[in-house]
Amino acid sequence: MNIALLFGSFNPVHNGHLAMAHAALQSNTCDEVWLVVSPHNPLKSLNTLASANDRAHMVSLALQNESKIKICTIEFDMPTPSYTIHTIRKLKEEYPSFNFHILCGTDVVNQLSAWYKYEELIQSVTFLVCSRETEQEISSNEWIKKFPQQFEFIAFQLLAVSSTIIRENIAISGKSDGLSESVNQFIFEKKLYQ
Repeated sequence: MNIALLFGSFNPVHNGHLAMAHAALQSNTCDEVWLVVSPHNPLKSLNTLASANDRAHMVSLALQNESKIKICTIEFDMPTPSYTIHTIRKLKEEYPSFNFHILCGTDVVNQLSAWYKYEELIQSVTFLVCSRETEQEISSNEWIKKFPQQFEFIAFQLLAVSSTIIRENIAISGKSDGLSESVNQFIFEKKLYQ
């Protein structure tokens, strides 16, 4: 089985994350997409982070009507901060017959050199890159030039939504566009990001 892994803090999970997952499924590059909730991304501040359990619950709410998009909380039982290479190794151990890919945007590809053991990671999995740009336009990236067989491109219409903007909107009005109604309701009830 081909599994695309979309890693994130999901603080909170929003429609842009789901759009990437749907783009991967429609491209026929994977059978399922797993949203891997990271308790602590080493490249992000903990200041505005909702609890890992609250973020996982929001992902579960957002995926209620999805049959091929699932939540993965494997990093909850691993040391923090969460390093992707460690997660990939653990997933390969637990699911030896599965073929894992990392689903990401071009922004992630451009930040790879900041990742822990990034060269090993690039050689361990294929990256499914959601991009509005053509492959030629971003093929100048040093990692794509060095390991072209490790990057596949998926056509994607970027949504004008981000977790940062959503948190800012919630702080002002208590809710935000770009979220499923169930996630909005959970945030309101728990008074998150206010």
